[in-house]
Amino acid sequence: MTAPQEWLCEARGLSFGWKAGDILLEDINLTVAPGAFLIITGESGRGKSTLLRLLAGLERPWGDPLEKVFFFGEDIWEVRPERLRQLRRQTGFVFQNSALLSNMTITQNIAVPLRYHTTLSDREIADRCRFWIDRLLLTGHEDKRPALLSLGMQRRAAVARAMAMEPRLLFMDEPLSGLDARNVETMLSLIANLRALQDVAIVMVSHDLQPANLLGGLVSLLLDHHLRPPRTLTDLLRSEDPRERDLIRSQAGFKESRNES
Repeated sequence: MTAPQEWLCEARGLSFGWKAGDILLEDINLTVAPGAFLIITGESGRGKSTLLRLLAGLERPWGDPLEKVFFFGEDIWEVRPERLRQLRRQTGFVFQNSALLSNMTITQNIAVPLRYHTTLSDREIADRCRFWIDRLLLTGHEDKRPALLSLGMQRRAAVARAMAMEPRLLFMDEPLSGLDARNVETMLSLIANLRALQDVAIVMVSHDLQPANLLGGLVSLLLDHHLRPPRTLTDLLRSEDPRERDLIRSQAGFKESRNES
């Protein structure tokens, strides 16, 4: 089964739970167009990160034949393993805990996917690592191991590793969580640059709605196990559903940016 080629990612009818009768996600439908910037938000512990992993192909849906995830028009659970690896090479994933390898330097961490998934020479890998080290403001720290870096630097290193493969689609799980105001500002600026210069579509899970407020992204709310259609913050604040309005107003970072306007 195929999907329209214009979608970088499409989910159809996804449901998920960790055990029988325990529904976490139900009938999730979503499309991601080239250049899109989508934020998935909702109450804590309701399945946002799990949904992101499903969309990225890191978890499988329950197994109903009607549940589908497509990358670039191809059903990722029906293609051959080699084709799935090819499709995944066009995507990147930034984990909430960064998932950097503790026994490697930052340069070595960034080089990992390039060594395993490309035929680039050592010189080409070194040049690409240097490019992303500079772009993500990590110059001077490239020979350090993750434990010696601040949380903000670890997150930027994780973004550099994901972007080293030059993906068309980037998944980000709570990239602003735990960062101080200065590092949040830095990360938002870098995300804006990625969108402008690399033309990468971004699907982000976040409690902080500053990215949508400042960078013009759309927001999908995960409520009652279902994902609601993407809308602007303005539309959500005018929603007739008080739960939607209250959830948006409660999100970290939004109140501050709203008061500044």
